[in-house]
Amino acid sequence: GTEAVPPNSRSHTCLLSGVFIGGVKVLVRLSFGIDGAKDVAMKLAVRSDDVNVSDAIHEIVASG
Repeated sequence: GTEAVPPNSRSHTCLLSGVFIGGVKVLVRLSFGIDGAKDVAMKLAVRSDDVNVSDAIHEIVASG
């Protein structure tokens, strides 16, 4: 599954699914990458039937 990261991997993608408050189903694709200077980049894609839920998840992740 996507929870297993190979040793010395420079990138990884997690596929997540769940239910947000109010019973809204959510799918997330979260990709990480690391460069030679050990800086990490993250790419987040969120899908749900409610655009406000997708936006809220983006904001939660962005706020750290």
